[in-house]
Amino acid sequence: MNNIETSMLLVQLQSQVRKISAQLVPVDVNMVLHIREGVAKVVQQISKINSSVSSRLDALKDALFTETSYQHFTGSTPVCQFLINPIVCGQMIEALEFAKSIASQDDCGLCHLLHPDIQRVSEKLYKDGSYANAACDAFIEIDSRLQKIYREKRPNAEKDLSGQPLMNKIFADKDPLFELGDLTTQTGRDIQSGTRFMFAGAMGALRNPKSHKNINLGKEDCMRRLIFASMLMYKVDELVAHSDING
Repeated sequence: MNNIETSMLLVQLQSQVRKISAQLVPVDVNMVLHIREGVAKVVQQISKINSSVSSRLDALKDALFTETSYQHFTGSTPVCQFLINPIVCGQMIEALEFAKSIASQDDCGLCHLLHPDIQRVSEKLYKDGSYANAACDAFIEIDSRLQKIYREKRPNAEKDLSGQPLMNKIFADKDPLFELGDLTTQTGRDIQSGTRFMFAGAMGALRNPKSHKNINLGKEDCMRRLIFASMLMYKVDELVAHSDING
């Protein structure tokens, strides 16, 4: 949820409360439309997090302003004006503050699922809304870690190997850096190739979303990618620990 927009709404509503106490009514029609549209956006966004709060805000939005008409002179065309309900306005401010606090808590509500290395390189970018950069850096971090491991384990191997070629080497069917199962069995070979496809596919398709011009990476898609990157990084932890145990 966009907490900046919510904060602006709160300022505008609080301003209307001050005007009411100063008896500066009615409310300008453009302000009425602006507030209604703003609340509608918050309702849509917060519904993904808390449906009861979104329903409450939606009901308050409809009760916040009352449209009335009056005539300056007898026989003149009635003039419409909007009056704000001060009680509903107070309830709206309280509900928006609550929605804002919920959204703040949910900004990285799944970050506890992320691998520490992925959190380190991507969490701040995610919270700042730099979703493409957050996803990109997560997979770059996996690539960088595996490059380092490969150079340490195979110092005489090809230099500057990265991305898909690196993953294909590390998880190869023959002479792999990491052997995930008994490669003399079909099950072992399937696990090996499946792992290779996951890592190589991530490098090819997800490492640099900014290079794919037709992709508009949003918040939810970014978090899915970060969780996938974390799954891969935890697999690397497991493989490193297993290889260290076995020499």
